Order: sequence, then C-alpha cells, then structure tokens
Amino acid sequence: MKDLLKKTVKFLALVHPIEAAVAYRVAQKKGKDPKLYAALTLVFGVFVLVPLIRSQGAGEGCGQE
Repeated sequence: MKDLLKKTVKFLALVHPIEAAVAYRVAQKKGKDPKLYAALTLVFGVFVLVPLIRSQGAGEGCGQE
C-alpha cells in the first residue's frame, strides 16, 4: 500500500506540470489569463483543464477552430 502511494505521488508530480503547460496554451488561444489557469491546473489538475478545453473562447464558434 505504501508503494502504491509513492507511485501515485510521483505520477501526479510528473503529470500536473504537463497539464499546466497545456492549460497555459489553451487559455492563451481562448483569450483567458494563461498564468491563472496554469496555476490552477498545477493545484487541481484535470478538474480545471477539462472545463477550460470545453469552454468556448474568443474566435470560436460554429465550424471555426
């Protein structure tokens, strides 16, 4: 059990910065504050990233990417 906890902590320490970098780029493209979303994603991870990706930002609409 202790080994599983260590692996989980290591995995999260690796994945959260990657998610934060993705959130930074997506927030820039959607016209939102990239530093804020990167910081929130570092703490909360996918719970911030998924709604950001699903939200419609500036320049997005029907058939536009």
